[in-house]
Amino acid sequence: MAQDLVDLEMASASQAIVKKCMSVEPGEEVLVITDPKTFGVGRSIATAANGLGADVVTSVMPLLDSHGNEPLDVVAEGMATADVAFTCTTHAITHTRARLRAAREGTRIGVLRGVTEEMMIEGAMSVDFEELRRRTEALAEIITQADRAHVTSKQGTDIDFSIEDCQSFSLDGYFHEEYGFATLPPGEAPTHPKEGTANGTIVVDVSMDNLGQVDEPIELTLEDGFVTDVTGGTQAEDLEETFEQHGQNARNLAEFAIGTNPEAKLIGNLAEDKKREGTVHFAVGDNESLGGTTKSDIHLDGVLRRPTVELDDTVIVENGELRRKLLE
Repeated sequence: MAQDLVDLEMASASQAIVKKCMSVEPGEEVLVITDPKTFGVGRSIATAANGLGADVVTSVMPLLDSHGNEPLDVVAEGMATADVAFTCTTHAITHTRARLRAAREGTRIGVLRGVTEEMMIEGAMSVDFEELRRRTEALAEIITQADRAHVTSKQGTDIDFSIEDCQSFSLDGYFHEEYGFATLPPGEAPTHPKEGTANGTIVVDVSMDNLGQVDEPIELTLEDGFVTDVTGGTQAEDLEETFEQHGQNARNLAEFAIGTNPEAKLIGNLAEDKKREGTVHFAVGDNESLGGTTKSDIHLDGVLRRPTVELDDTVIVENGELRRKLLE
């Protein structure tokens, strides 16, 4: 498809993101952060914001090495001083001190980590946003009220952990002032497992940050909240090497989340994979952005295709099927 036609197809999604999800107003200072791989998406967002009368600056920064790496200081300064910042980057800067600082300064942040031009046109972005918001908010409330989580799967996952006093977030595509950011594509309710409580096994069988689609399942063994062993082929070896490079906190079980978007597809891109309704994803590394206290310079998500999730005594997801009736 010719680039001008791609831009035309992306326009409606970009306009909805800028106007409906992020409420950009005329005269606001908007920073669009992108990199060489995501420039087309950033340009579309910048065009939509400019069309609303905002004052737009686009920053093309070097490609980061991994999700959770801090952006350059000049980018961090821009995020902290803008009214609105869109992070249209290959690697997520959501779980960074720069993003937290910007949120404290009052910047509204729209996160489009790893979003491609194709994803802007079809799939998760085609969902009914209002219905998804209702469903995701209801699920986040259930997770927030629960004390314990137990996740299993036929692939071998069997992990138990506390989520007592751990807030869940409704990442439904809309900006929430209490969170400080919105995430696109929409559709997940995440929280952080309480530090030091996770024990058991997680089997990632869809995709994982920095690795893409998994060639064979990656099995993580956890004791007292930290990964102690990784098995599963060459990608598992790569993940173990990442842990060794980034220190003990990289092994921290940082996030637990349930996907809520029925239009999301499993495409090997975590930006969309983890939003698929009925999937679960766990992350390792930094959990500060989710309310935890463990700091790391990485945050890597891994997706499970057909999990069963029990919160306290209630099954919320059964073999990959979200029990929607519980959310009514």
